Amino acid sequence: MLPSDLLFSRRRGAEVYPRFLKREQQVWAEQVLNLIRDYQHRSRGELQAALRALEGDSPDYRIVRGFAHLALNAAEFTLATGDLQPELLRRELFTLAAERGGYGETQAQAVLEAVAPRYQLEAETLREALYADLPENHRLTVLPEFTPERLIDRYNLAQAQGLLYSALHLRLTAHRNVPGEYRRLFRHLKFHGLMYAVEGHLDDGYQIYVDGPASLFKQTRKYGLQMAMFLPALLRVSRWAMEAVLQRDGLELRYQIDSQSPLRSLDAPPPAYDSLLEERFATRWAKQGTPWVLEREVSIVDLKGTVFVPDFALRHPDGRVAHIEIMGFWHPDYLRRKLDKLRRAAMPDLIVAVSERLNVGAADFQDIPGPVLFFKGQLEPRQVLAALEALGATSAG
Repeated sequence: MLPSDLLFSRRRGAEVYPRFLKREQQVWAEQVLNLIRDYQHRSRGELQAALRALEGDSPDYRIVRGFAHLALNAAEFTLATGDLQPELLRRELFTLAAERGGYGETQAQAVLEAVAPRYQLEAETLREALYADLPENHRLTVLPEFTPERLIDRYNLAQAQGLLYSALHLRLTAHRNVPGEYRRLFRHLKFHGLMYAVEGHLDDGYQIYVDGPASLFKQTRKYGLQMAMFLPALLRVSRWAMEAVLQRDGLELRYQIDSQSPLRSLDAPPPAYDSLLEERFATRWAKQGTPWVLEREVSIVDLKGTVFVPDFALRHPDGRVAHIEIMGFWHPDYLRRKLDKLRRAAMPDLIVAVSERLNVGAADFQDIPGPVLFFKGQLEPRQVLAALEALGATSAG
């Protein structure tokens, strides 16, 4: 992300918006990356001086600086001393200089020439290694893996994230997600320690209320930073909107943004399925010619503190909806947590498909309201179709 002095925003009454790059400002991305590429294997100090020169007197100097900040965070700098340890080298040279006495360049050169043969180096090379551990002397060894377009996307995202530094709470709306992304969305909420509640349903989308510490104690910048770090996870959802309330200069301001903004996900799309078992079932289902349409992870059940996202939803043209959860992975903790979620979700339209390799039996599912079926090897669509018939008239979603 970007530091506050490199963020741009504008206010309109009680609303605030991030300033995204104008087309004519985007050219700086390529110039910054080209300059960084030219300085590979040179020192950080030399590169920073060149970047300052690139800023020049341009009114866009903060944009240049922002591009450089993001690009250099993705680069790698290393010591250029091989096996030499500058701190130990300084101690050795300074000790010898103190023993010999005297000051000045002549004495320093004499000490360097006395020690250099032991390291099989020239005196000037040894001089360069003497302070190679200082940050400005680190060498650029690995270039950032950015194209100009990707750096522009990263910059715009950083501007959108920056407003969330002072966020009190968020309201997110997610519609008809990219397959598998609802589950990942909530994993990110949990990973960043964000408190949330969920409302809504499959057809109209889900409202996710992300609360901040202001409602309990007082607003802290640290929590706002966690909200900002969460934002990239939202970009994977097909259609989304976010509304935040910010605390700035003693005022509460509203910040709104949605999937029509220039923001783009920076990560490669995840696998369509979490397991080969799910993928093979979906492939077999597509060949059945049934009117039931299989959809991947599109429903959310709020369990107050966590969520349950069934593996699949099944939709019939007549409005009926059912869900499928496939249990094929074995681990004691996984089974305990999964069974707990199934009981709390209490979904009568949920078909639970259980691998016979799991150490469970029918008795473990006696308090699960929906159908439970066991399968060997692969889950066959005909088993699920039979369970759908057993469900009878399922209420419309």
